[in-house]
Amino acid sequence: MAVKASITPEVIKWARESAGLSTEDVAKKIGRPVDDINAWESGDRKPTIPQARNASRVYKRPLAVFFLPHPPKDFSTLRDFRKLPSDYPREYSTNLRFLIRQTQERQDWLREYLIEEGFTPLEYVGSASTTVAPIALASTIRKTLNLSINEIRKCHTRSEALRLWIDASEALGIYVFQSGNMQYEKIEIKEARGFALADEYAPFIFLNAQDAKVAQIFSLAHEITHLWVNESGVSNLYDRGRSLAGASEIEVFCNLVAAEVILPQKDFSELWSSLDNTEPLEDRIESCSRRFKVSKTVVARKLLNLKNIDRRRYLQLAEQFYKEWLEHRDRQKKKSVKSEGGPHPYLMRVINNGRHFSRVVLGAYQSGRLSGRDTSNILGVKLNAIPKYSKYAGMKLSKGGIG
Repeated sequence: MAVKASITPEVIKWARESAGLSTEDVAKKIGRPVDDINAWESGDRKPTIPQARNASRVYKRPLAVFFLPHPPKDFSTLRDFRKLPSDYPREYSTNLRFLIRQTQERQDWLREYLIEEGFTPLEYVGSASTTVAPIALASTIRKTLNLSINEIRKCHTRSEALRLWIDASEALGIYVFQSGNMQYEKIEIKEARGFALADEYAPFIFLNAQDAKVAQIFSLAHEITHLWVNESGVSNLYDRGRSLAGASEIEVFCNLVAAEVILPQKDFSELWSSLDNTEPLEDRIESCSRRFKVSKTVVARKLLNLKNIDRRRYLQLAEQFYKEWLEHRDRQKKKSVKSEGGPHPYLMRVINNGRHFSRVVLGAYQSGRLSGRDTSNILGVKLNAIPKYSKYAGMKLSKGGIG
């Protein structure tokens, strides 16, 4: 006779609901009738140990949680700054819920670890407010990042430019990670292009890896602004639809700052005035996009902010450029299917975890502050794969561990 798991019905129901799953969803994933799921939650029946383990896997909760007498205090839901199409679900998807919770758990561990290691608070977190002039704050952020526009313009590709922006951000102690592109963790761009978890010791920024490289650059600047004003939240930068009360002011402000951070008005105006104004508007926008390594939508937004075009024209251009990018993405996907190879799985895992975060975790493992099992769990790699993973994170192994 199979051993039953003495789980707490209230807790297993909480685990399902906090994951944003219906009983039908769970039944399909676990391979059990819906009646079983309902019976576990009502207390009429108890799952077997293997069934409880399956539920733990689906809910992405430790099995031990199900045996608690009451639901634990979960991490707080991030403030919703998104502007969504009227027909798009308002609730966060299961994948986004899991990603937010995982990032909050990592931040909680990292904050405690950095404090114990004697790190000092980051002065820029919460150092500004929405009452500051966007251009002035953008100038401060650029100076703090220590990244010049000329350096960006020297980049050969947009991927290279994004890497430069991320490196500069991580040098400030920001933990940037790109995720949401794998099928099991896929997050639609419409749902979230990024989010920021502000913290004076361990600020995190998520960038949706499904997005274009230049769009991720803008999202990064946008989320960095969120850190400066100490406002955690989820953004998608969607230009149409409704948003929650109070979100609009912050998002408009962060957009203005971000546009100025990655495309300073002075530099842009100099280039724009040098272009032949008899050329089609789209061609001139493309020229600026290529030289500054920003999206054509960012250039159009800059023209809108400078009142060179009206909002109706801006929305037309934004929609046009978005469709062009979707077509480009589809072509790239077809090419990748035909071609062999691609980034190594461990490199992808480093990108998903964030290079800076990976190195801190590996450093804690090397010093003995973190066990091999905990390191494996945090980074999502097998214990025996840690040495190989470390190479892709830019750390070398020594006899005593990671050096």
